[in-house]
Amino acid sequence: MKGLLYRWVLLTASVAGAALIANALSLAFVLHVNTPREVAELFVGSAVLALANATLGRILKAAALPLRCLTFGLFSFVINGFILLLVAKLDFGFTIESANPLAEWIAAIVGSILITLIHSALRSIVPDP
Repeated sequence: MKGLLYRWVLLTASVAGAALIANALSLAFVLHVNTPREVAELFVGSAVLALANATLGRILKAAALPLRCLTFGLFSFVINGFILLLVAKLDFGFTIESANPLAEWIAAIVGSILITLIHSALRSIVPDP
């Protein structure tokens, strides 16, 4: 149970860090944490993101296996961006909104890459409980 809570907090910190970096890069990935209620929503949003990655992500990655092989795995970034975009549309502490749909896709793909990089860095820095 302690390990699950540990990973949940690290994922939430990764989403927050990725949103701040993406916002600095003028991407449409926006973090909403002005009140304690919005911080709680961010924790719920990161839990929904983890659940979506664990279920829908695995199904999509298995279905797109031939395409992933043709692109040497780069299509996984598109799948991860799609899942991040779906969860962001639910507006749980973070959103990806732009008038241009291509800008939303770019923000989602870059955001998913940033989340992965930050989460990996945090996992290597902070020891497991």
